[in-house]
Amino acid sequence: MDLTVEQVARQIAAEAVVRAPEGWTECVLRGHASRGSTGLSGSGYVVPGRPGAFFGASLPYQGFAVLRDRFQESHGWEAIVLELTCRPSGTFDLVVFRDALEPGSGPADGWTLTVDPDFHPSEPGAADTAEPSEPHRAVGDAAEAVERLRAVLRGPAERSGAEPGLPAPVTEEQLAAAERRLGRPLPADLRALYLEADGAGGSEVLAGYAWLSLDDALAVHDDYISAPTWFGWQLDWNQVVFDADPPNTVRRCSGHPGWLPIATGYDGNFLAVDLAPAVNGRHGQVIQVGRDFDDGPRYVASSVTAWLGRTLGLPDPYAPQPDGDQPRERVVFDLDERLTPGVQAIHLNDAPSPVDLTPLAATPHLRRLHLNRSATTDLSPVAALPVEDLAVDLAPGADLTPLTGHPHLAALAIGAETPIDLTPLRTLPALRSLDLSRCPTPDLTLLADLPGLRYLALSTTQWTPLIAAGRLPARLAAARTAGAPPLAAALDLLAALGVDTSTAYRLSGTVGDAS
Repeated sequence: MDLTVEQVARQIAAEAVVRAPEGWTECVLRGHASRGSTGLSGSGYVVPGRPGAFFGASLPYQGFAVLRDRFQESHGWEAIVLELTCRPSGTFDLVVFRDALEPGSGPADGWTLTVDPDFHPSEPGAADTAEPSEPHRAVGDAAEAVERLRAVLRGPAERSGAEPGLPAPVTEEQLAAAERRLGRPLPADLRALYLEADGAGGSEVLAGYAWLSLDDALAVHDDYISAPTWFGWQLDWNQVVFDADPPNTVRRCSGHPGWLPIATGYDGNFLAVDLAPAVNGRHGQVIQVGRDFDDGPRYVASSVTAWLGRTLGLPDPYAPQPDGDQPRERVVFDLDERLTPGVQAIHLNDAPSPVDLTPLAATPHLRRLHLNRSATTDLSPVAALPVEDLAVDLAPGADLTPLTGHPHLAALAIGAETPIDLTPLRTLPALRSLDLSRCPTPDLTLLADLPGLRYLALSTTQWTPLIAAGRLPARLAAARTAGAPPLAAALDLLAALGVDTSTAYRLSGTVGDAS
């Protein structure tokens, strides 16, 4: 006979009591369960006199999957979030709700709440309608591409002593159908290759990549590449998509319907033909997309013809000049370290405070700046940079005035020891996400006057007066309550934000009552 929710909860609580360390006063099990995964987050035993909580595989959570099944049957919830709190006396409390909430990874990381599950932030290149100018037209050569393909395939054939065997070509009708499906014409050189052969039969003969058949290319396009990647608000609240190098050649997207994967490395990454390039790109250029390029695609070659030439050691005469072969994201411990123009993200760790941000002038394409365990007194150098994601601690005396009118700033996290004036936030046209959970602020009511704000992170003590004043931002799609509030308190916030939480399940019991 299937166990009831109450029976499963008692079993989990009983196991937590049995496994408990000496001197414990409470055990909190926070977790999630879906058809694909089950796990704990921010859970552990509380032991007075010992810092933090005990974590590890010794915590029981095997019953979470059974609870998910019960709530799928009773409530139709495909995934659940839950919190079970038990004590040495054997008493326990269980709270369960659908996955509109997500616990943080640590016990003091709070909860992320989804208010509008249908809203995802747009990416800069998704809605860009600008087309490359005439000097940037397609440059692939159909006949040359076929000759280069044959030359590439001759190498492995000569080494193996076998004739290169390729699948039969596709037809003009199949190519036309593919173009109708994509809504865009294919470049002449790619069409010529598919009229020569329909892929390479799975062989990794093209510089470690396997040329995909046309049907496989379209399937990968539809399943993985045609839409932006979104990992949810907990991970992507401050999402930034970096520019390719050279700049403005590829749209700043993690996925786009104008990208057709044509080769795979069998690692979740693909070479794609770009049918919707940015203003300095070319129709038919080759880019890298996929699992390792969620932060933005990489530019590879000006055409399929040029890409095949590169595998033969030939130069690409139409490739624009890059800013330099430098990483676009850097972790540094001092801004005196040499910074290059191509850097788009800087994580400054543990630098002596206050930090002088003047050296950032050497990074004109900077999109992300995080000062971790470092504080600054002057944000003026940021004002002239296209920073979209800024996480910064302000030293006493610093303020947000230098950011007034910043046209690009979309995500802002502020830490401070003394209250700061939030008035400059009214002037930020792109501001979408805001984290003030580490910032003492005497008056948060002006946040209701920020119409573009879709994500807000505050501490529990900050949320309470804002709710009481009836000054919650009207268009929030997600929120976070920092600290260590119980799930019941997070549900109260979710309800205050307009989400119906009346179906939340609550149970109190005692381990000794188990039958």
